[in-house]
Amino acid sequence: MPSIPRTSDSEDPPSEGGERPNWLVSVLVVVVCLAVIASGWGVARLTLGSPLKPLEVADGPESRPPRTGAPSSEADPEDAESYVAVAAGLVEDAAAFHITFTVDDGSTAPEGSQASEDREDPEGGEGTEAPLPERRAPRVLPASGGSAEDARRPADRPASGAVPEAPRYPNVASGHGRVMYDATAEPEFDHFFTTTEGQSVYRYDVGDGQLMMTADRGLKLLDPPSEADGYLCSRGFGSAKLHEILATSSDLALVGLEEVDLRRPGQRSTHSAYLYTGTFSAKVGGYDKDSGINTLTLVPDAEFELWIDEQGYPRRLDYRAPGGFAESYEYHSFS
Repeated sequence: MPSIPRTSDSEDPPSEGGERPNWLVSVLVVVVCLAVIASGWGVARLTLGSPLKPLEVADGPESRPPRTGAPSSEADPEDAESYVAVAAGLVEDAAAFHITFTVDDGSTAPEGSQASEDREDPEGGEGTEAPLPERRAPRVLPASGGSAEDARRPADRPASGAVPEAPRYPNVASGHGRVMYDATAEPEFDHFFTTTEGQSVYRYDVGDGQLMMTADRGLKLLDPPSEADGYLCSRGFGSAKLHEILATSSDLALVGLEEVDLRRPGQRSTHSAYLYTGTFSAKVGGYDKDSGINTLTLVPDAEFELWIDEQGYPRRLDYRAPGGFAESYEYHSFS
């Protein structure tokens, strides 16, 4: 465990006779251990020597007006690759952003199960994230194959009497989450995800490259961080999918200009945005409950729809892969 920094510059006077008694040292160690168990944020304070607090909605980037005006590049929206690259750059240059997302692992929970009930908003606000089946599905065509009856059946409803298949990606579960970055906040990056079965994972960048996470094993410092840790626990998550599209899509194309609706707890907004479509290979973060580590899975051949507004900011990304795995991202605000 990392050393615990002192919280005062003054030195305590030694006990008469030299060193502190061993029993006092033992008591202090026990107290520290209990504090570590009792409070995740307390652990962070002890470990890092600086005050931390959860990033609340009121402190987040959506409390500030979004940046407006022309994009930083004169890229033509018809030049799809250049315009997506502009969007990635604007996310990376933003001092703060707020993203919400949903994950559908391709399996379907039986009716009446906990996974089929409405999901609670992770922020605890008045509005709530819609259950996954109610989210707007990508307009891209489903994977070919199957009967005509299968083609007419909603993607989230199995055939009558059929037993839903296990997820193709065992460490990736259906659920929803949000990502907030603010260069002036503590922590500066906050990634929260909760599965439909109630498993919650919190991931943080607390500054100076120090990444942390907590799930069901207490708060821990990720040192050294794995590739999955870096992907999920730092601000690069905000532009990651855009870079994956640029790196792996061979059919990225502009469809046209249209209105795209976004929603977050208690609010909705509409943006005029350019729609791009194509196929790419996505990296998907997950959590291995057995080992307690972050994971990263490659999902190939995913058909996507990407909306980028007239200022160059990404606003929405929907994609679906063969087998039913799907994600949806909404980019709510930048500053």
